[in-house]
Amino acid sequence: MVENKESFGDKLKQLAEVTEVIENIDIFTKENVQIKVTLEKEKYNKILRNFREVDWGADKFYINIGNISFKFVLKN
Repeated sequence: MVENKESFGDKLKQLAEVTEVIENIDIFTKENVQIKVTLEKEKYNKILRNFREVDWGADKFYINIGNISFKFVLKN
C-alpha cells in the first residue's frame, strides 16, 4: 500500500483556505487577525525546518496570508 504524504505546500494551501473563510466573516473584514498556534518541540521544529536555516533557532515565527497572521510558538 502506498502512503499518501502531504507536502508542506499542501499544508500552506489549507492555511490559505482557513484565511479565506475568516476574511469572509463580516466582523473580520479589513481587520488584522492573528492566530496563535503553540506547538511541542518536535512539531514546531518539523514546521520551522521548511523555512530559512537562519531562523531555525527562533522560539516563534509568523506566516502571513492575506490579513491573517499565523503565529507559531514553541511550547515551554
